Amino acid sequence: MLVATLMLLPVVLAACSAGGREAGGASPVAATTPAATPGGTATASTAPVPVVTLEEARRVVTRLLATDDVLRAGGELRMALEIVRDGQAALTTAAYRANDMEPPRYGWGDPVLYVPRLDRAPYWFTAVVERRDGPGGREREDDARSAVLTFMKENDESRWQLSFATLLYSGAEPPEVALDAEGYATALSTRDESLEISPQLMAPLHATVAEEGSQGFSAALIAPGEHTTGYSAEIAERKQQARHDGLNFDSIFGATKSPVFGLRTRDGGGFVQYAMTRTTTLSAKLPSAPWIAIPQDARWAAEQPAMAKEMRIIETHQYAAEVPAKGSRRPAEVIAFDGAITRVSGK
Repeated sequence: MLVATLMLLPVVLAACSAGGREAGGASPVAATTPAATPGGTATASTAPVPVVTLEEARRVVTRLLATDDVLRAGGELRMALEIVRDGQAALTTAAYRANDMEPPRYGWGDPVLYVPRLDRAPYWFTAVVERRDGPGGREREDDARSAVLTFMKENDESRWQLSFATLLYSGAEPPEVALDAEGYATALSTRDESLEISPQLMAPLHATVAEEGSQGFSAALIAPGEHTTGYSAEIAERKQQARHDGLNFDSIFGATKSPVFGLRTRDGGGFVQYAMTRTTTLSAKLPSAPWIAIPQDARWAAEQPAMAKEMRIIETHQYAAEVPAKGSRRPAEVIAFDGAITRVSGK
């Protein structure tokens, strides 16, 4: 049955691509999308006719998630990489290789769609979907999480791909996205200045908070939490342990070249999605120091269990944040995270 299904995948992929207008298309660079008016929503009479309709977006989500599950069932990493891009490509590779080519499988609920009314490429839209562990989501109901998925299409000829996926914190709800009379969302320019933090600045400021904690210059701009100021406390503790082991420790965060997505919320703020990398380095203080053991969860990415002199572990992180409107005097709040180790290197 699986072999027969895999034989049909080129047809499914072609439908997601050549379906072009039919399957809907979206592409990633939010900076090229029209800036939204602060706090406003487009009206059906004045807004451009959307290239990507709500119906097309729903078909894209259904097709790509079904294709992804079949590929995971067959351990087909090469084909799986054809339906993802940007940070999601590195995370997909890690999901397969870290699990001996048997990546986790999921069951999906009905998507809630946020489709910007875009009139030119690149196109993109976001879906919030309940995700359950196990094939078809047959595991315990308390394993259910809400996933934030953003699909993109570079131009009218290119194929739809999943660019971004993260998980809302337990108990968290996505912010109320502003919708027009026909149910379409408004995309934010990455340089939109109607927010307390422009979408393009979320990753750099988040990186600063992660490294410097509550004492950093940007701490007041982003709410404290496990994946913001919490990183700083973790880094300090691990540095102390490394010194005890005769090692130097450092961990830095940075923005990536992945696209940044922003949607206008009903209160005039933004729902912003962005990726970061975390690079953790352990190095020997003395040439005679013992080899540096590679953590168990990173062994899949290395050819040996330990490295001499220096080891770097690179993680890919994907976040979603609720960013208030300018003048609200409230910090941005990170409400979603997903990530994994995606590379290990050394000297």
